[in-house]
Formats: sequence, structure tokens, C-alpha cells
Amino acid sequence: MKEKEKTALIKERFDVAVGGLTQGITIITDKKTGVQYLAIANSGTAVIVDKDGKPLLSEQVDGDQKETSPF
Repeated sequence: MKEKEKTALIKERFDVAVGGLTQGITIITDKKTGVQYLAIANSGTAVIVDKDGKPLLSEQVDGDQKETSPF
């Protein structure tokens, strides 16, 4: 598989929101599962969890994903 094809598959599966109070914070949403991840530049990536420790899922509105970025 070529790099362009890999990049297209990644863009098709994941929604990426960049911004925040400081630069380098990214929220990545898996469009297939709804699971959200927090990525911080030069630090790493972690699953965002709710108050019960379960993965935070993006909100669904009529079957379509709603923008869930906190930025």
C-alpha cells in the first residue's frame, strides 16, 4: 500500500481537531468507534475517559457525528 493510500484511509477513519489554550493539543476521534483520544505534542497520546473511567465517545446526532472538540 502506498503512502497516499494509507493517508487517505487514516483521514477517512479519524477526525482530528487541533488547537486549545496552548498549541500542540489535538483531539482525535475514531469515526468508526466514536472513541476520543488526547494527543499532546512531545508528550504522547491517551484515551479520554469519562468520570467512570470508560472511553469518552463522540456524540451522535441522527447517525452523524457531531463536533465534540473542546476547543
